[in-house]
Amino acid sequence: MNIRQKLVASGVISVLAAALLGGIGLLGQNRLADALTENQLSVSALRNHMEGDMMHDALRGDVLAAFVAEPGDSAAAGQVRSDLSEHSQWFRKVMDENATLPLSPEVSQSIRDLRPLIDTYINAAGKLVDDALRDPQASRAQLGDFQRIFGELEERNEKLSALIETRADEARQAASEAVRSAVWWLLGGLVLVCVVLCLTTAQLMRTVLRPLKKTIDVARAIAQGNLRNSIQVESRDEAGQLMEALAQMQNSLREMIASIRLESEELRGTATTLSDTSRGIVDGANQQAESAASMAAAMEQMIANIAQIADHARNAQGISAHSEGLASSGGQVILGVVDGMNRIAEAVNSSSSTITALGRSSEEIHSIIQVIKSIAEQTNLLALNAAIEAARAGEAGRGFAVVADEVRNLAARTAQSTQEITGMIARIRESTDQAVNSMQTGVTRVQDGVNLATQAGSSISEIREGAHKAAEVVDEISHTIGEQSKASSEVAQRVELIAHMSRSNTEAMHELAEAAQRLDQVAAAMQSSVSRFQV
Repeated sequence: MNIRQKLVASGVISVLAAALLGGIGLLGQNRLADALTENQLSVSALRNHMEGDMMHDALRGDVLAAFVAEPGDSAAAGQVRSDLSEHSQWFRKVMDENATLPLSPEVSQSIRDLRPLIDTYINAAGKLVDDALRDPQASRAQLGDFQRIFGELEERNEKLSALIETRADEARQAASEAVRSAVWWLLGGLVLVCVVLCLTTAQLMRTVLRPLKKTIDVARAIAQGNLRNSIQVESRDEAGQLMEALAQMQNSLREMIASIRLESEELRGTATTLSDTSRGIVDGANQQAESAASMAAAMEQMIANIAQIADHARNAQGISAHSEGLASSGGQVILGVVDGMNRIAEAVNSSSSTITALGRSSEEIHSIIQVIKSIAEQTNLLALNAAIEAARAGEAGRGFAVVADEVRNLAARTAQSTQEITGMIARIRESTDQAVNSMQTGVTRVQDGVNLATQAGSSISEIREGAHKAAEVVDEISHTIGEQSKASSEVAQRVELIAHMSRSNTEAMHELAEAAQRLDQVAAAMQSSVSRFQV
């Protein structure tokens, strides 16, 4: 039987045990329900019978109340008849309810036998109440018969009550017995189910878990690298099939590990040889790359020097051409300067004449200012005299005094202004004299500049001829250096290509050496991993 069938069988047994336990519970529940129903019926019958017995006594009280009521008291008579009717109806009602209950045959028969006597008792009580209310004294003779019927009904009620109580006690005992029986059946079923489940669980553990634990131990030993232990297959279920598969896997691993061990040893030897060879190649490639790099650097330095010389030659050529142009321009400029200086000399002479005339004009202005100053002083004296005369005139000359005062102020400001103008004219005359002297000095210096410019023109002509010859020589040098620079650039490109190829070869050799080293490490790691297994 495989594990699946064992698990299914265990499940079926568990379901059957649960069904058995449920059946026992349902049976006990039904029996308990029947007992409780019977007990409830007995309690209801006993309650109705007790109420009927109370109505039996109440009817007797109604009869006695009719005898004690005052003749002609209609209210008391009405109350007695109302109580009698209510008690009679309630008595019949509770007895009818007991008759309809599904009680035991004996109790039901006793209730049916008691019904005629109850009707007789109720009718007798009604007749006696009517007679007692009409004539209490005449009705007392009927009281004996009523008491006899009451006693007989009382006796039979007591017997029926005892019978109902007996049946109620029996129903309570039956209910208690049903409860005890249900509890014992449930306990027995529960114990049986527990025993069955324990046996089933123990069987599953013995036939499933123990082989699985053994399989786990074998798998753990294989995981730790122990391939020497033999694996025994003891069953044909899934655990046995798993054990058989582990045995096959162990054999395959043993063969594979042995093969890997041999191949890893060969691989490590090959990797070591390859690593040594690649290191030698890397050293040679490094030397070649360094030589090529040094040559490339030297060529680059030579090209840079040639380029610098070419730049200097081009600069010298440009400077020579520029110097020639500047010399030509300088000659023309100097000619223009000589002409300009001649015009400046003429302008300076003209300015000197103008400034001299300006000096004479300022002297004339000074004479006019002196006249204005004299007029202002005389005006001031006249204003002072007018003020004195106005003071003498008193109130009539006050207005004239004000005008005289304003005229005196105006004369004072005029005198002040003439003094300021006189100072300004004096400064102008002084500046004019200085300008005339400066103009004369400028004319002399301009003449000297004209002479120097003429000499500079001759020198610049000679410089222009020399710069032209230098430009031709520098042009030839620049052309030669340009050809040399092109040839050097081609050589440098080829050397750079060789250096680049050397660097590429060196990088490839480095990668090869690293790959050989990694291969050696992988082979060593493989040997270390394989050595964990015990074949």
